Amino acid sequence: MDSISGISDYYSLQSENSRAAENAGKVAGKVGGISKDSSREEVKEAVRSFESYFLEQVIKQQRESVKVFSDDEEKDLYASQIEDMYSGQAIQKIAESMVKQNFEGVTNKFTDQIMRNYGIEDEGKV
Repeated sequence: MDSISGISDYYSLQSENSRAAENAGKVAGKVGGISKDSSREEVKEAVRSFESYFLEQVIKQQRESVKVFSDDEEKDLYASQIEDMYSGQAIQKIAESMVKQNFEGVTNKFTDQIMRNYGIEDEGKV
């Protein structure tokens, strides 16, 4: 049973690492795509992507910290696999939602700063 559990844990870890790398690549692409010709909305979308990714990583680390103190031996192997498979996606959605609902002020400040750094003119401000 331990070898099956080890294989399952390895697969879950590889799957999560693959999703994390894909998400990081998307964020890097959006942030790296900012230029002097970018619109405010493009910059804001890149900032939101970064904030969501950052918050997602914080939530995942907190979750891992809590796991250290839990009793995993009582957990069903199948339930653990399902939880691992979908928890990354759920955390990603939660982080995106939190950024949209609670971080608008921070997003706007980051957006303004990036626009100043890149010399992007903001048509909406006078």
